[in-house]
Amino acid sequence: MAVVGKTKRKIILNVTGYLFIAPLLIYFVVFQVVPVFMAFYYSFTNWSIGHSAQWIGLKNYLDLFFNRVSYPYFWKSLGTTLRFVGLAVTGTLFASLFVALLLNTDIKRSAFFRIAFFMPYVTSTVAVAAIWKWLYDPLYGLLNYLLSLIIPNFQNVAWLKEERYALAAFAVMVIWQGAGYYMMIFLARLKSIPDEYYEAARIDGANTWQSFWHVTWPMLRPATFYVLVTLFIVSFQVFDIIYILTKGLGDPNKSTLTYVLQLFNHAFRYNEMGVASAMFFILFIIIIVVTAIQFKVVPQDVE
Repeated sequence: MAVVGKTKRKIILNVTGYLFIAPLLIYFVVFQVVPVFMAFYYSFTNWSIGHSAQWIGLKNYLDLFFNRVSYPYFWKSLGTTLRFVGLAVTGTLFASLFVALLLNTDIKRSAFFRIAFFMPYVTSTVAVAAIWKWLYDPLYGLLNYLLSLIIPNFQNVAWLKEERYALAAFAVMVIWQGAGYYMMIFLARLKSIPDEYYEAARIDGANTWQSFWHVTWPMLRPATFYVLVTLFIVSFQVFDIIYILTKGLGDPNKSTLTYVLQLFNHAFRYNEMGVASAMFFILFIIIIVVTAIQFKVVPQDVE
């Protein structure tokens, strides 16, 4: 009887646990898993809203890769995204690490600065876009004004309207908004490094740079790996801030037309849901491959 009683209690506890996670599990299956499988099926069809889907096999994928007439911006958007990823990942990594190293020192009001640097991350993207649109304004923007004070005979630049500057200008916005989050990750890792390591390095005659290179940097490897993987995934999917400021067009001259922005256009501007689904899975494969390479190449363990 005692064994039966324990079994019943165990079953009740298990059922109770499943009931608690059931809402989240249902949400995950209905709104995450099912749509992915549906999108995979639709990527092999010519489905559009208002019309039934017809199976066309690999046509969507082949057209995206080889039909430059029907899909002239597929490769351009992919190339633009790769350039953006390079700018955003590099800039965010170095900016967040630099700020974390500064805040790891015993500077006054370090808590205030941590909050200040983290605030952009929790700020609405619409608000961030409005702030930077003003900063970049060619006539009244703060950036042009400050540059005019530093550079003699400086000519105002339309940062968001000139093809050679626009993508980098958007990368700066994304770096500014996201660096605070990754700064917190680096800072948490820096705080966990024992002081004894630095004391031993000083005894051995190491200067500041040598201490960073031989103590700090190896200890930061797990955090750096996480930051790099996350940054690549997030940067490949950049969309909202460019959509807000270019109205989905990727101007000027499609120089800021990122992959996800073009995917969105195929889905909701051109009503080509099948093509958009194919683009989604192409991006999914790219992200998986890049992430797998990072797992192989980027050091993860502390030496």
